[in-house]
Amino acid sequence: MKRLGLLLSLLLASACASAPPTLSLPPTATVAAPSATGAPGPGALTAPPAPTATLAPAPTSPPAATPTPPAPEDVTACPFTGLPTSQSRLAALRPILVQIGNSNPERPQSGLAQADLVFETLSEGGITRFSAIYYCQDAAEIAGVRSGRLIDLQLVPMFDAIFVHVGASRPVLDLFEKDQRIRASTLDYFRNHPGFTQQPEKRRPPFDVFTSTAALWDAARERGMPLPGNPPPQLTFAAAPPAGGQPAATVTIRHRSSYWVRWQWNASLGVWERYITNDAAPASAAPHLDAATGQTLTAKNVLIIRAVHQQTDIIEDSNGSRSIDVQLIGSGEAVLLRDGQLYPAAWQRARTTDWFTLTLADGTPLTLAPGNTYVHFYPTDKPLDVTAP
Repeated sequence: MKRLGLLLSLLLASACASAPPTLSLPPTATVAAPSATGAPGPGALTAPPAPTATLAPAPTSPPAATPTPPAPEDVTACPFTGLPTSQSRLAALRPILVQIGNSNPERPQSGLAQADLVFETLSEGGITRFSAIYYCQDAAEIAGVRSGRLIDLQLVPMFDAIFVHVGASRPVLDLFEKDQRIRASTLDYFRNHPGFTQQPEKRRPPFDVFTSTAALWDAARERGMPLPGNPPPQLTFAAAPPAGGQPAATVTIRHRSSYWVRWQWNASLGVWERYITNDAAPASAAPHLDAATGQTLTAKNVLIIRAVHQQTDIIEDSNGSRSIDVQLIGSGEAVLLRDGQLYPAAWQRARTTDWFTLTLADGTPLTLAPGNTYVHFYPTDKPLDVTAP
């Protein structure tokens, strides 16, 4: 496979920004990433980094048997995946957002494979946290549920979601309390809300909080939360990939020096497979497994939202690590991976209740492949590494 570099220059503009610049893949070189202000990084072209260890084949098992399909008159498209689901199901439920940890003791997680959407966000100290959205699929086991972060102030209103977490730092809890929408839709293990179990025989505390979608919807009813909620956002899907994509075999997202996420295209299955590095061996990458299924996590779409990340004064852990606030109101650059292709794009967002408006370089709407999506919120000054087939 031919090793290539990727230049993704960020031109942050106003909410009415013009189409993003054309993305190019210069041969045998990688370009310094733009700075947080959108200016080019220091230096000229540099030699590409030494190749990492060869990825081991991902132990991806055949998909599990799907539930009995709904009657034809009850079939509708899931607004988050574009796949068929039951209209009566959606009319009786409300999206759930579960905050799931991603440190070494929390891996492998349970339930990420059943989420319609998974957001990965830098939280503090170089670690990331998942916000998993469940609506059109059931998850019999979700673990490990962790504390809320500032990103939830953006995502809970976006989906009018039932917000599931295990407490938060005091300043973040205060911000949750000030938001009536979040305050009225919270299921918090620290407040002895229903829907959770603690299973120390499976994981050591504080990583041992488990739940399920059935338990959470039951808990929401017990606490008098309205089901359904407000109409959820409708993502845009198309089975055929748009024109203008660039073939990509792998894309590596460097959240920090010892934690990388590498998405590798599996053409035979038609999915992107997720690999991650380990703190003990940052030069290698291994499949990221789901504990409940034993299968490698996969995605039909990987959406990378370039946004400014600002460190706050909020202390999140005993090491004094400070919380990070991601600026998601405005506009910026995006990248979509689907069907083995990479698409440079742009995003806009005006309100916390909005999903992203996504457009290609020619201004046409960006469509997702039907299926699940992982969304990375990624700083503007960090590089993306791409290899082509």
